Amino acid sequence: MHPSSREYLDGGENLPLYYGEDYLVLLPRDPYWLFSYWEISIPTRRSFESEFRKTWESLQQAIRVYRYDAQRAEKESHFDIQIDFSSDNWYIKAGVPDKQYQIELGCYLPDKRFHAILSSNIVSTPRDSLSDVIDENWRLPD
Repeated sequence: MHPSSREYLDGGENLPLYYGEDYLVLLPRDPYWLFSYWEISIPTRRSFESEFRKTWESLQQAIRVYRYDAQRAEKESHFDIQIDFSSDNWYIKAGVPDKQYQIELGCYLPDKRFHAILSSNIVSTPRDSLSDVIDENWRLPD
């Protein structure tokens, strides 16, 4: 790249750190891991604080991970991961390939119930084995 062309790449503007929107996105990383990122807007945080009379920082936040059967799309199980309130992304060890997953971001109420704030999309992890389809065009050499 020519040194003088670098000045046109920056343009003097930066992307914002936050967009003021509520979203929770889930992505499969590989057969065993998921990646999620999110933003909880200031109005949503304030509304939640006023409803439960606790500061955002004092809430015990968590990600609830739901595992679905890949064929039936029924919930098989779930588990929780406690997170820090300042986090905005997380790697999740799903542990089981060829399944569907969905997560909820929320917190534990004083009575220890989980209260969801945001729900993600549903993703499928790939399988960790060779395909069952045997096609002469893709046959392994002897």
